[in-house]
Amino acid sequence: MTPRTASFATAFAGLADQVRLGALAVQDSLGPASHTRRTDLDRLQQIEREGQRARDQIVELARDSFVTPFDRGDIHLLAVRLTECLSHMEQAVDAGVRHRIDEFPEGTAALVDALVRMAELTARALPTLYSPDGAADYPGEIRRIASRAEPIRRDLATQNLAGSDPLGAMRTAAALDGLALTLRSFEQVATVVEGIVVKES
Repeated sequence: MTPRTASFATAFAGLADQVRLGALAVQDSLGPASHTRRTDLDRLQQIEREGQRARDQIVELARDSFVTPFDRGDIHLLAVRLTECLSHMEQAVDAGVRHRIDEFPEGTAALVDALVRMAELTARALPTLYSPDGAADYPGEIRRIASRAEPIRRDLATQNLAGSDPLGAMRTAAALDGLALTLRSFEQVATVVEGIVVKES
């Protein structure tokens, strides 16, 4: 890689790793009856700030570079999609804290595990985006995880609404929606990566 390409690679790898750390914070927070959700939320908000700084660095690199490793629009969009993953994670954990959710429906852990797996794949794929076919398998892997997670999400929504506490169901739904949006954001990241791979092939 050229020094300039290496700068982009380092910046994207850093942002992807913040996304991975964010997913682990979600896993800690939304696991079985967590009593440290406020601490987990503070930790996630700090990760989100670090992610935003990494995004700003990438945008600045794209703006100031005469030559970029791939299309400037794709660089910007990929950075935005990655930070959206963190924003939706924060939304889910914030809902758990704000609504004082003591325990999430059975099956939530499986949904969070899918989220963590997506984040780990993303952290591994982004540094390989600059090599031939380095991230070619990544979009398909993300979509397979999303496909397996979708029935779990639907079952959780049904289970949540079937309870005898409508207000509690609304509160829990806010956190589950944040998880669903995060999973969708990873699919959008995969779509951007797929476009880059196709253009650069």
